[in-house]
Amino acid sequence: MNRIESKDNQRIKRLKSLDKKKVREQEDLFFIEGRKLLDEALKSHVKVTEVYVSDTYYQNNMSYVDRLAVKDIFLIKDGILNSLSYLANPEGILALGHPLKWDILEVIKRGSPVLVMDRINDPKNAGAMIRSAEAFGIGCVFALEGCADLYNEKALRASMGSLFRVPYIKVTHEVFAILNKAEYVIYGLDSHGLDIETARLDKHCAIVIGNEANGLDKNIKKHLTEILSIPMKGMTESLNAACAAGIVMYKISRL
Repeated sequence: MNRIESKDNQRIKRLKSLDKKKVREQEDLFFIEGRKLLDEALKSHVKVTEVYVSDTYYQNNMSYVDRLAVKDIFLIKDGILNSLSYLANPEGILALGHPLKWDILEVIKRGSPVLVMDRINDPKNAGAMIRSAEAFGIGCVFALEGCADLYNEKALRASMGSLFRVPYIKVTHEVFAILNKAEYVIYGLDSHGLDIETARLDKHCAIVIGNEANGLDKNIKKHLTEILSIPMKGMTESLNAACAAGIVMYKISRL
């Protein structure tokens, strides 16, 4: 085990830089914080390259750290690790891993329902959607340009590890041609559409969820087979995007 003494160490500087989406993409790395998330990543065969533990964490969890099947493990001062943490109460362990890679054609070939996120800006919404996607048997989550990065720390934590188990692929609008070729029915969710309670739904489908504030992109609507809406009571004009996505995915899972 190696020790890092200074906050100016190049590895520490690199860790800090990974809060930027551009750097994560360039380095092909993401930040994993906490034992539970690290365990989920390792169980899901994420390639974890480095682990960093604070002095206090190592003293209290020595056997766990020593058993980790990771080549590079670094011991650092509590204060340095706390400065890297995104949590109000840092646990004392974090790691770096490579995002999982998925082949879009292989995923679609399985024929499972898929979710398409259209400019979902809030990383917590994006993470919650992939968590629901796993719960309701969705085969893949596609993220169109303009979506929050699911390897953002907030999204990753909101996904509760589901990101490591549900295929997640960044795509362009060309994904709709691929879905059409595979004979997917493509549903969009909007306030003005067929009532989801009475619509005849097809399980071999893609569900498109639009931007939190502006809904579906007008250039996407031309690709849709049908627009669905969720009936609501009271004065509520719309649902949270992650909540709405969960309702539709649940309905599809019951077919």
